[in-house]
Amino acid sequence: MIRIFRNFGLAVALCVLSAGLTGTVVWAQSDEDFDPLFVRTAGDFEVGVRWLPPAPQVGIVNVALKPTIAATGEPVTDARVLIVAEHSLVVNGESVIEPDFEVVAVNNPEEATVYRANMKFEEAGNWVLHIQIDSPTSGQADFRAPIVTLPPPIEPGLEGGWVFLGIVIVLSAGSIYLVISSRRARAAREAG
Repeated sequence: MIRIFRNFGLAVALCVLSAGLTGTVVWAQSDEDFDPLFVRTAGDFEVGVRWLPPAPQVGIVNVALKPTIAATGEPVTDARVLIVAEHSLVVNGESVIEPDFEVVAVNNPEEATVYRANMKFEEAGNWVLHIQIDSPTSGQADFRAPIVTLPPPIEPGLEGGWVFLGIVIVLSAGSIYLVISSRRARAAREAG
């Protein structure tokens, strides 16, 4: 009986220790940690631009912008930021840029200097983000930033399901074979 409680106590201690050593991972990034992929000067603004994931794939990409006044470095917190995603296509040997969708990047009271927008790219390829900044106190600016979206790593399909079903059938058949073989061997030992 004491042995059971000792093992139970050890298990509880290991669980508490592992929970204490593995903290939760927070993927949010605060204003102080803003690390732009590039900085562009447009009009009176200097704008840091970053997106997550850094190598965007088809799907949702989080775009973050941090506009400041170029002359003073003072952050801009009252701007309206519009991002238009333009798809760069090659038609008859010429590059044509067509607007595909647009989003408004917003800031929040806790992080007033960084404007964020989630953009859903539905196809891979070369895109251009046309970023328009309009601040009642600091003026207007717009610029373009190229972005390349990669195809998704794995296309969904039924092939994985068939492989899983095959593995389950093989393992089940092997287990049934072992049970039948052991019963025959036991019956042969008891008979002979």
